[in-house]
Amino acid sequence: MKRHNSAPTIFILAAVLTFSVSAQQDGNVTNPFNRAQPFYFDAMNFAEYGEFGLNGRLDVYVHIPFNIIQFVKEDQFYEGSYTLTVYVNDSDGNLIKDETWERNLEILDFERTISPNVYDLSQRSFTIPAGDATVEVLFEDKESARSYRATKSVKVRSYDKNVFSMSDIMLVSEVKQNRGKRQVSPQINPNISMDQDGFFIFFELYNPHSMGSVDINYVITKQSNVAFQRRETQRVNKGRNTFITNISSTELAIGGYVLSVIATSPDDTTKSGILANASKPFVLEWVSESGTPIQITDLDEAIEQLRYFANGEQIDHMLAAETDEEKRERFEKFWEENNPSPGARVNTAMVEYYGRVAYANEHFDHFRPGWKTDRGMVFIKLGPPDYVERHPFEADTRPYIIWEYYDIGRRFVFVDETGFEDYRLLYPIWDERTRLH
Repeated sequence: MKRHNSAPTIFILAAVLTFSVSAQQDGNVTNPFNRAQPFYFDAMNFAEYGEFGLNGRLDVYVHIPFNIIQFVKEDQFYEGSYTLTVYVNDSDGNLIKDETWERNLEILDFERTISPNVYDLSQRSFTIPAGDATVEVLFEDKESARSYRATKSVKVRSYDKNVFSMSDIMLVSEVKQNRGKRQVSPQINPNISMDQDGFFIFFELYNPHSMGSVDINYVITKQSNVAFQRRETQRVNKGRNTFITNISSTELAIGGYVLSVIATSPDDTTKSGILANASKPFVLEWVSESGTPIQITDLDEAIEQLRYFANGEQIDHMLAAETDEEKRERFEKFWEENNPSPGARVNTAMVEYYGRVAYANEHFDHFRPGWKTDRGMVFIKLGPPDYVERHPFEADTRPYIIWEYYDIGRRFVFVDETGFEDYRLLYPIWDERTRLH
């Protein structure tokens, strides 16, 4: 059983790079609701020089939150075990490679075992032909027999020792010095917390020529609009060159972006001057003053989602801000005015509210976001029901669900009007005189 709690790392000294294959990592999120995606994985192209040239590989990292693992108490430890299987298929769907491995964990603290923000990270490398491929990861929990699958399309790069080339971009959660080496922890979750210090990325350039210089252009776009760009000139040695770079996020609003790193010949900004490039999508998410990420990736939408808590005038006031910065300030002011503990670093009402929104989107989505559905409205306003009664198939009635809230003495009946789980709130509230058909 694994007990040591070390970070997944890349150690860099000169041109030497080694990967640790496993770790457990703590997060800071206190939101008790799960993200819609049970686990994360990424597949990235890297290369290394060997006897016969520059050999490419596909590194697959898998991020498993502890809350999808079933832990069992054994003596003083909570033990969990699961298997991962990676399938790599070519563009025709033919299996190229597959590998299965088992992970065994021993945890002392029960709270860690049910947290979606504490996770186990492992990695495997595959050598496969260049071209389009599909990577599928299968998670299977040993104790509960629960399983999840995730799939991603990838472009496997072709590497040639005589051609200037580049790896994929890796997001980095932490950079620190360890005995003269730079220690880098990969971040496989694409959600990046808004931070004044920005975030780090890691990538490699493979140079077949003698020592020289290249311009490296960093460009961040949002819906094809440039939101950030920076250019710097870097010296590159012959062979493999590793880069760890901080990207400022101070000028970015929350939301989805694409980061592109483009290596060009010095002072040549034409298309012909491009030597190599790579791109990486990411999401910049909201962070409270305490550093707690909250599941907000679009500020306009987050303000609209306040319809169950704020009045129309308050919402219009926030949306009418002329700049993103002013809009964020008005949004923050609204929540501070509704902070159960004024001045506290963690606004529990805000965390709870957007946790409910995220849960509604995950569980009640039906041709429209879950927060806009009737079940989403009730859930966001009142929280989880005390009791749920399901009636999927009964004679002479449409499928319906009853939610009971004992503390407030309320009952809500949702009827599937279409037969496709399109549950609508029924009025008046159910009683013996109200028929469901």
